Amino acid sequence: MHRTEHVSGSGLVARGQSPAFRATGIASMLSAVWHLYRNRRQIARLHDLDDRQLLDMGLKREDLHEALTSASFENPGTYLTRASRNRASLFYRGVRHD
Repeated sequence: MHRTEHVSGSGLVARGQSPAFRATGIASMLSAVWHLYRNRRQIARLHDLDDRQLLDMGLKREDLHEALTSASFENPGTYLTRASRNRASLFYRGVRHD
C-alpha cells in the first residue's frame, strides 16, 4: 500500500496533511459561512424598500422571499442576480412583467 492513513480525532487523515493545511481548510469554510450570513443579512435589509424601488433593481418582493428561503448553503445573491437579469431580459423583449 503506497498511501498510509491513520485515525485522528476528526476522522481519517491522509499522511502528509499538516495541521496548517487543515487549519486553512477550516478558515476557508468559516469564511464562506460568514459571507453567506452577511449576504442573507443584506438581502433581508432590502425588505425596507418599497415595491417601486425593488422593481427599479429588477426585483420583486417574492424574489427576496425566495432568496431568503433557499437552502442555507446557497448564495441568495446569486438567485437575486438571476431573477433581476431574467426580468431585464423580458423587459427588453417587450414583455411587461410588473
